[in-house]
Amino acid sequence: MTLGNLNIIEEKTPEDTARHLARDLSAYLAERKNRGESTLFLSSGGSALAVLDFLPEDILGNYLTIGVLDERYDATNKHNNFTQLSKTDFYRRASRAGVSFVDTRVKEEQTQKELADYFEKELRGWVEKNPNGKIVATAGVGADGHTSGMMSFPEDESRFAELFEGSRWVVAYNAGAKNPFSKRVTTTMTFLKNLDKIFVFMVGVSKHTAFLRMQEKGSVADTPARILKELHGTLYVDEAAVKG
Repeated sequence: MTLGNLNIIEEKTPEDTARHLARDLSAYLAERKNRGESTLFLSSGGSALAVLDFLPEDILGNYLTIGVLDERYDATNKHNNFTQLSKTDFYRRASRAGVSFVDTRVKEEQTQKELADYFEKELRGWVEKNPNGKIVATAGVGADGHTSGMMSFPEDESRFAELFEGSRWVVAYNAGAKNPFSKRVTTTMTFLKNLDKIFVFMVGVSKHTAFLRMQEKGSVADTPARILKELHGTLYVDEAAVKG
């Protein structure tokens, strides 16, 4: 089964789904390591962080740079996605293995715009330094069809395009009531099109409507996750997400 350029793999439970994604991601990273290919791995926050627990230590090494795919701007650093990543066993194992990080925790007095500029500079700098490197990411999909921190703007498609389809790889914006973490610093659709591979994690009955909307034709401003169909990779779903 496919959805655009994405292969679809369905498992029974969220844990089975996470394990399957982790196996495939591990195999991809192991191949990059064996070939000595510099690799940038950007992890989604939220439920997709569960995948990291199943990644083996032997795929880690100094060929790898790790960051997050999108960030929540929180000056207290309590709710940032990188903060959540840094609390995982995977992060501690990666640190011991000599992995580099794109640390997007908020520095003292750093504004939301300054964090976005820093994030963008780090991504572009990595690509400039590693012109033959690979960029891989995990991504989640929200119940409302948002992905990578990009919320839907069906009421204002021009604003959506200005934010996420311009020249920037990372933008700072306020999602307002669309998300409990309204201040976002996130990668854009423009950046996502630079990914060599994407692994999409989507589980739970709350994701069923979004799964259906992804399959429909329509605007990405209405359902940002529709962009994922244009990328190369795999969508991992459980029965609840598929059947509702």
